[in-house]
Amino acid sequence: MISVKDLVTDQLETTLVKQAWQAQPSLSEALAGVTAVEAAWKPAPGRHAIWQIVRHLILWKRGIMQALDGDPPDRAALEQTDWQETSGDERAWQADVDTLLRLSRDLLERARAMDDQAFSRQVVWYRGWTKTQPVAVRLLRRAAHDSYHVGQIRLLRALQQGSA
Repeated sequence: MISVKDLVTDQLETTLVKQAWQAQPSLSEALAGVTAVEAAWKPAPGRHAIWQIVRHLILWKRGIMQALDGDPPDRAALEQTDWQETSGDERAWQADVDTLLRLSRDLLERARAMDDQAFSRQVVWYRGWTKTQPVAVRLLRRAAHDSYHVGQIRLLRALQQGSA
């Protein structure tokens, strides 16, 4: 029987880095080779760019890390700063990609350091909330959320190339 730890770390790892057996793309694979110009491109007004998706993932992943450290973020504040317009050069774009991949690796390493009991721990994920959720559930949902956005990134890249 698979342990909770093995299940969670497998999901976090395969979302971040593609494994040899894996058909779906990983986050690192989806972002490889994307330029700042490509990252800022939108298929239509009111739609999100790859760069916005990357910053969205950074924002909410940082929130998870804060909550795991016992300092849950203010959800309303996160929502207010989410999906902001982006601009910048290659250096700014690459800094955001590097930040996202580092946070993803850090979260994976934290999960690897946990035991099964830690995955069962109930956590308040947002300041002012009373509802809790087990760490394992939150991390599995984070992996699913990241996979969803990897699909968006892949679609945006295909649309840019006219091969969607």
